[in-house]
Amino acid sequence: MEKHTKIKTILVAVDFTEKTDSATTLAAHMARRHKARVILFHNLMNFYIIDRTGRQMVGEDTVSKHYKEAENTLELMREHLQKMYSDITFHKIIGNDHIVNSINKIIDSESVDIVITGTAGKQGLREFILGSSSYQILTGVKCSVLMMPEDSHQYKFEKILVPIRVLEKLDEKLEISKLIAEKNNGFIGLLGISGDEHFRDIRKAFIKIRESLKGDEKEHYASFVVSNDKAVEISKASKDAEFDLIILNYQDEEGWKSFFSENFFKQIINNTSVPLLFFKDGEAINPGPEPTGYDITLPFPG
Repeated sequence: MEKHTKIKTILVAVDFTEKTDSATTLAAHMARRHKARVILFHNLMNFYIIDRTGRQMVGEDTVSKHYKEAENTLELMREHLQKMYSDITFHKIIGNDHIVNSINKIIDSESVDIVITGTAGKQGLREFILGSSSYQILTGVKCSVLMMPEDSHQYKFEKILVPIRVLEKLDEKLEISKLIAEKNNGFIGLLGISGDEHFRDIRKAFIKIRESLKGDEKEHYASFVVSNDKAVEISKASKDAEFDLIILNYQDEEGWKSFFSENFFKQIINNTSVPLLFFKDGEAINPGPEPTGYDITLPFPG
């Protein structure tokens, strides 16, 4: 499980607006605690037309100008952060593919351990229909994703809520939870939650993990709830006990509700005001279609 006991490379998606300020600051604080490096990533989509001669870029001069402007702005950001956090190494990369493809290429080439993206919180009609960039990142990239609310200034995770709601990869999720707790001098709170389905198995797993943490004097919170409204209960528990971070398995529930209603992911994002870490182990579930004729300069989180 060595890959889950170290965070050495952090990628943060930036768009040069206030919406990603918190995400960038969080990346710096995490990098300092984990002795990791930070990749500042910005994405520029090119415009193309397709005719009998093939795919041709529209407005090459304009695209080149925008690229240079983005590169200069990203370099200024890198230099500013380097001065503020002199003990951290910052790199910059600009992508020009679909946002998810760009990030996944960097994950492979740079061995990225975690991606941080800002989110504006509750999704509106536009994001409901088109899909927000932060949601595309969550469902498409193939490493763990930490979603940082734009109005959050919680950069240290002293109280970490770890819900036990599914059985897949619990040991791996526990390892990264313990790592983050150790680096933040924090404690892990467990919340077992299950509906009628898999109740016995979930409760058994919850008890096993609770017993394994009993030797840790910093483990203060453990509760089990029976409910089918898992996202609601997790959000409520995080607010009631004022947790700083929620660590979740990357496994959706009621995915068929993605368009007509809120699936688990959208419910937890829309109803939670603290950072959310979705633990992944190399899955790229839903990169989404490549946009055409539209610049999703990244991540205008939402």
